[in-house]
Amino acid sequence: MNRIEIIAKVKELGLATEKPAHQCKTDYLEKLLSETHGVTIKQKGRPVNTSSNRQIRLQELEARRASGELRRGRPVVEDSNRQIRLSLMGTLPLGRKPNPESAAYKRRMDLEERRANGTLKRGRPAQVKE
Repeated sequence: MNRIEIIAKVKELGLATEKPAHQCKTDYLEKLLSETHGVTIKQKGRPVNTSSNRQIRLQELEARRASGELRRGRPVVEDSNRQIRLSLMGTLPLGRKPNPESAAYKRRMDLEERRANGTLKRGRPAQVKE
């Protein structure tokens, strides 16, 4: 059955779908037909030969993947300079060190301190009414 025939069959049987039948996916309509009225739809595509070399290799790969034996990519050397640098990334400060005597730094530290204490007033100041 092609898509048009499947849609016609769903409409003919009056099956309730989540959307109009022509907006639904073909797989959903096929599943709906097979569950409710036992309409069988022929399997599409070329049949799989389970004893072929490719299928055997794919099954072995899937089994190794499930057991955790399958490793992909280049192995990681734990004590390499790059791995040490990456492990320290979160702990080392990045960029230039600030000058603690600058006005901007002092203002920033004052703001952080007031935020931590909860004394920082947020937003625009209220207009003074005369």
